[in-house]
Amino acid sequence: MSLSARDPTLSTLPVDPVWFVEVVRDAQAGNISAFNALFQYYNTRICTYLARMVGNDEEGRDLAQETFIKVWRALPGMHDEFHFDTWLYRIATNTAIDHLRRRKSRWPLCKDSEMDDSSENMSTGGPEEQVEQSEQIKLALVELSPQYRACLLLQYVVGFTQREIARSLNLSEKSVSIYVSRGCEQFRRAYERLAKGQDATSERRRSVV
Repeated sequence: MSLSARDPTLSTLPVDPVWFVEVVRDAQAGNISAFNALFQYYNTRICTYLARMVGNDEEGRDLAQETFIKVWRALPGMHDEFHFDTWLYRIATNTAIDHLRRRKSRWPLCKDSEMDDSSENMSTGGPEEQVEQSEQIKLALVELSPQYRACLLLQYVVGFTQREIARSLNLSEKSVSIYVSRGCEQFRRAYERLAKGQDATSERRRSVV
């Protein structure tokens, strides 16, 4: 069982850091075209990330719009153009957390995400078994705290290093390492417990038949 499902759209990130920094600086200066270029690079990834965080595609898209509005307003005060991506995900993560606090709910996983692909990769059963495993993954992840959840998503799905996660979430690298380790262990235990419960339920159904 693995949570690894790195976002394939990461391959579309700009490869020329000098050019990219120039775009960020132009956006900071109020250049709408430059900001639109950044929006085009990141919007799909941010939508997907936020959808996973709040468990709803439509809400994820709405929160992405809110995130980019905040980014536009805050850009003039950003001082590290080389780390725009981690700064962006910090704003997105905080936006999701604020939304969840307002909604007063836990963090279910968005159904149609690459994370579901991991359930398919570890499945040897048919479609019904794959659906059950996908649901178990989502239920297991919902038991994690927001910080553990964010760290796992940023490392295994977004593809950030632990140093980048630390920068993005304003944590120490040691804390990120601990959160990822504990989050993985909590996820493993929760998933195994849910899988055993599902096996027991299936066995009861077969005995009734």
